[in-house]
Amino acid sequence: MATKRDVDNEYTRISTFKEMVEALEEIAANRMQNTRSYVLRSRTFIDELDFIFQQVKHSYKSEVERLMKEKKGKDAEKFSFLKKNGKTVFILLSANAGLYGGIIRETFNFFLDLIKKESADVAIIGRVGREYFRESDLSIPHTDFDMPDSGTDNESLKKIVNYILQYQRVFVVYPRFDAVTSQHPAVTGISGDILPQEQNMPYVKYFFEPSLDKILQFFEAEIFASLFEQTLFESRLAKFASRMTTLELRAQKIKDILKNIYIERGRIRHRIQNKKQLETFASMSLWR
Repeated sequence: MATKRDVDNEYTRISTFKEMVEALEEIAANRMQNTRSYVLRSRTFIDELDFIFQQVKHSYKSEVERLMKEKKGKDAEKFSFLKKNGKTVFILLSANAGLYGGIIRETFNFFLDLIKKESADVAIIGRVGREYFRESDLSIPHTDFDMPDSGTDNESLKKIVNYILQYQRVFVVYPRFDAVTSQHPAVTGISGDILPQEQNMPYVKYFFEPSLDKILQFFEAEIFASLFEQTLFESRLAKFASRMTTLELRAQKIKDILKNIYIERGRIRHRIQNKKQLETFASMSLWR
């Protein structure tokens, strides 16, 4: 049977843990709000830019194929103004720590399904993702990168961008923010390519100024990095929202535990009072 001291110590310990969880929740909420304002402000613009990139590349590819056939060329599929290795890479945006709820695991499982279906290179950003990958026992070589969960490390970002620039097709798998209580795994192509299962991009005729080659080169060099950076912010927003929701649920559970402990303290207090009363009555009977 628990003593009053045991219950008091447990109440103090759980109360301290509750304060810590609430502090972490507040930090996550502040980071989410700061990231959210930037992401949602630029999301529509970046999504439209990515879509135009895909349309331009698709339209350009069709034109190149026609020209290459006339010249009896055979490598129109891999035409690019930047030096590419002709390969595809799937990049997982994970996390370096826990307390992000189930979204990190869900995103990893989504990533795992994709790389099992595609013959592609694999890159993983974040320690949690690397740990999940080791636990999966999937014998696929992969490249690891580090990136902080908050803030921007320009050196790390530059290293990652330089790595993925060499690839012909680049797909990033990341958690995407829908609402504070809703996030889902997503994949986006930042190299102007659509996923193999979504080969229904309509042909659109564009007029290019100054020229088609310069426009595409700008997309492949400058817009490419912007698309990747936007995806990083999208991932962080989803993670912070998921962490805030997870901590709120845990805080509520802690409140329920404290409520039960408070009730137990009352029972012990009444038990002690009853014992004292019985002892008092017993002593009074001895005086008679």
